[in-house]
Amino acid sequence: MAAMTASHRCPPPPSARRTKKRRRGRSNSGWVPQHHGAWAMITLPPIAGMLIGGPRLSHLPLLALWWVGYFFFFAASLWLKSRRKARYFPPVRTYGIITIILGIIVLAVTPWLVVWVLWFAPLIAISLWLVLHRRERSVTNDLVTIIAACLMTLVAFDASLRPDPWWASAIYDPAGVLYPTVWEPSLSWGGTPVTTQGWAWRVGAVLFVYFFGTVPHVKALIRERDNPWFTFASILYHLLALVGAAVMVTRGWWPGGLAGSILLLAAGIALVRAIVMPWYQRRYAPLSAKVIGQGELGLTLVVTIAIVMVC
Repeated sequence: MAAMTASHRCPPPPSARRTKKRRRGRSNSGWVPQHHGAWAMITLPPIAGMLIGGPRLSHLPLLALWWVGYFFFFAASLWLKSRRKARYFPPVRTYGIITIILGIIVLAVTPWLVVWVLWFAPLIAISLWLVLHRRERSVTNDLVTIIAACLMTLVAFDASLRPDPWWASAIYDPAGVLYPTVWEPSLSWGGTPVTTQGWAWRVGAVLFVYFFGTVPHVKALIRERDNPWFTFASILYHLLALVGAAVMVTRGWWPGGLAGSILLLAAGIALVRAIVMPWYQRRYAPLSAKVIGQGELGLTLVVTIAIVMVC
C-alpha cells in the first residue's frame, strides 16, 4: 500500500511533462479557434442571408473575409490576453494580412458594404475591451459576439440586393446574364406581404434568439451548474422563445405549414433540453462538454432546416 501511495505521488517523468506541455502549446497557439460551439454561429447567418437574397459570386470573398476574420479575432484575443507574448503573434500576423487582402477585395466588388463597418466597429471594440479585462466569458461578450454573427445575415443579404459595379461584374459576369438586376420581390404568408429585406431581418432575429439562448443554457450546465438562477433564467428564456415562435406562426409573421411546424419543434426541443439536462445533472451525474455539444449540434440542425425551408 505504501509503495502504491509513493508511486502515485511520484511526478511524471520529464519527457511526459514536455510532451504534455508541447500538446498544450499547440492547442493554445491561436491558429485554430477552440470555441467549437461558434462554428454554427459564424456559418448559419451568412448562409441564410445569401439564400434569401440569392447567391452571387461576390459572396465568395465576403464569406472568406468573415471566416478568416473570425480566425484573426480569436488569435488577436489570445495574443492580447497573453499580454502580447511573441509566441502568439504569428497567427495574428498571418490572419491579419489575409483579412486585409480579403477586405480590399470585398470593398472592390461590393463597395456599399462599407456602411456595415459602423455596425461592427463598436461591437468589436466592446469585445476587445472585455478580452483585455479578462471578461471574455461574460454574458456581455456573448451578447455582442452573437449580435455581430447574426448581423451577417443582413450583410450577406445586402451583398445580393444591389448590383455590382460595372467594372467588378465585368470580371466574373461580362455578359451580364448571371445576376442582371436588383430585385426586391414581395412574399405573402398568411395574407401578410413581406419584402425579402424584411424577411432577412426576421431570419436574423430568429437566429439571434436561438444562439443567445445557448448562453444561459450552457452556463447552467457547466460554469454555473450550482447556481439555480441560471437554470431558471434558461427555462424562462426558452419558454418565452416558444411563445414568440407560436405568435410568429399564428400571426403569419413566419410561414405556416411544415416550415412553421419545424420552427415550433425547434423552440419546443430547446425548452425541453433547458429543463431536462440540468435536472439530469442534479439527479445523476454532470454532463460532459462533448455530450452538451452534441445536443446543441442536433438542435442547430433542426433550426437550420427551419431556416432553409423558407429561404
